[in-house]
Amino acid sequence: MGLPRDFVVFDTETTGMPPGARLVEIGAIKVRGSQIVERFQELVFPELPIPPKTTEVHGLDDASVAQCRTADEVVPDFLDWIGKLPLFGHNVAFDATMLACECGRLGISPPENETYCTLSAARSLLRRRSNSLEALADEFGIDTGRAHRAADDSETTLQLLWKLIEIGGAGFKMEQLGSGATVASFAPGPVRLSGSKAQLWDAAQTREAVELHYRNANGYLMQARVTPRFFFPSKNTGVMEAFCHEDGHYKSYRLERIQAVHPCPDAPRVRVRRPTPAPPPAEQPGLW
Repeated sequence: MGLPRDFVVFDTETTGMPPGARLVEIGAIKVRGSQIVERFQELVFPELPIPPKTTEVHGLDDASVAQCRTADEVVPDFLDWIGKLPLFGHNVAFDATMLACECGRLGISPPENETYCTLSAARSLLRRRSNSLEALADEFGIDTGRAHRAADDSETTLQLLWKLIEIGGAGFKMEQLGSGATVASFAPGPVRLSGSKAQLWDAAQTREAVELHYRNANGYLMQARVTPRFFFPSKNTGVMEAFCHEDGHYKSYRLERIQAVHPCPDAPRVRVRRPTPAPPPAEQPGLW
């Protein structure tokens, strides 16, 4: 079976690793036959600080996204844009997991679009020491544009896809790009909440705040007023993502460190603090 006539190649830039990471950029190209027919690119305000280590990768910092829309606006637009088309990416499991997790935060079902991976095909066909997008693009002379930016990486991935099909020749099969796992299949599994922690789930559904007695990583017991939103498993524990009213952004809390939960009905509503936006570039002096 050959490539579908219509498909989407997409990429994401994030604050870290899913499921706890947040989107900071999503870029995609819509392909018909061998032609790019449409593009999608948008920066996303992640509702939490971008770690400096990830800024070193993609170059996006808090100021870069301070005035951008949040995922609850961008993700539904992206889902409408892709429709039911199959999605291609390099290490597509990462990007599909990001998309599925953002859907979980919004309380919507992740889409059933099939996904296919150029990383899987590269490993099958090339057997290189490094099958990173940058390394393969360099080997095949593909212009990467701004590497580690979503729109440019999407186009690089498409050019790599064409090259892999050329290398595979008549024997190239779609199966080399993966099984077509759906985006929904990458959603994190459920988290079991028992005892007093069960009210965290209720608070997430009603967007109501609670007061936590929480033992931090240093072993100190602290109080935190939070509004829960999203739960996901992590290694041998569960994690709650919640808005921290004191810090003004979303944070992650390990469930086993929560010692007590109390309702907090009089807390103000969630209002994420936005950082100061990046200043406009300085005007260059004119030539006289």
